[in-house]
Amino acid sequence: MPALVWNSQRLNLSEQDIPVITLATDVKVKIHMTGICGTDLAVITGKEPGVPGVIRGHEAVGTVIETGSNVTSLKAGDRVVVDPNHSCGKCRFCLQGKLHLCTGTDGQGMPIAGLNKNGTFAPWFVSEDKFLHKLPEQMSWEAALATEPLACVLHNFREGRVKTGDSVLILGSGPMGLLCQFVAKRMGCTTVSIEINAGRLAKAQQISDYACPPEELTAERVFRILGEKKFDFVIDTVGTQMEMAEKWVERGGTIIPFGINGRYQYTISPTYYTQHAVRLLGAGEYLNTFEDALHFAKDVPEVASLITRKYSLDQFETTIQELLGNSGNSAVSSEPPVLKSAFVF
Repeated sequence: MPALVWNSQRLNLSEQDIPVITLATDVKVKIHMTGICGTDLAVITGKEPGVPGVIRGHEAVGTVIETGSNVTSLKAGDRVVVDPNHSCGKCRFCLQGKLHLCTGTDGQGMPIAGLNKNGTFAPWFVSEDKFLHKLPEQMSWEAALATEPLACVLHNFREGRVKTGDSVLILGSGPMGLLCQFVAKRMGCTTVSIEINAGRLAKAQQISDYACPPEELTAERVFRILGEKKFDFVIDTVGTQMEMAEKWVERGGTIIPFGINGRYQYTISPTYYTQHAVRLLGAGEYLNTFEDALHFAKDVPEVASLITRKYSLDQFETTIQELLGNSGNSAVSSEPPVLKSAFVF
């Protein structure tokens, strides 16, 4: 089968064996659509390391083709969404119920499809049944594709203890930033976002209470929105915005670093955090939010609008360059903004 494999320097389209069922709890899925995540782009651009020889891709939906002998929750023909985080259930963290901190049976980290084990940038995928979730009958493929990133968002909101009436500033309006905006708005938070790309900003303006370029988020504008206070929560979905987060977080507020950029470093002053009672929250992988995310995607089908481009696997080079902003299209083009792309099989 054709598959996109990371080779230490770039993605390669190569022929791989079709995966087969080996466990009685295994399920074979025909992948219908798989999203391209910011984590994949971070590996491609050198911001994060990638495990060589692994089929990338971890946001996927598809149809069950075959099941192992002990599988009772799913049957052939069921539409499913893939949970890529395959916690081992045996390490000391899993045994404490902290599945999101799983270190794997070898101590080398949680097995995650598309990161350190074969993923879904391919037409076939095999997983244990407990990592597959059946889709509601009327749910679109595109909305279902938002489940995994939504699980990340909901986990961070829960760990941060965000509640109705809080003010939330979201730095960046890429796919994860926009999902944060959907969640904050649905929770009844005062939701403000920033974005430098005109197309993504236009989308943010449809969701947030107020969205603007970074330079237009001034003290005067914040005062008109919040009065004398700043933001209860500042969420950095870019991964490089700690200075701005510190600028706009309220005393007693919370900064949540969310975006991934392993090359970014920022020096903090512990005294600032102590004197201003500011929390700096690292939430880790999602924990017990996948089903909640699936329900959210069902109840808010507008999340499907984040999928703005669909390509075949052999168009991956064009797709990646477009997502990285190297397609030559102007940010003020009349074309719909590139928010999130997916491979369709």
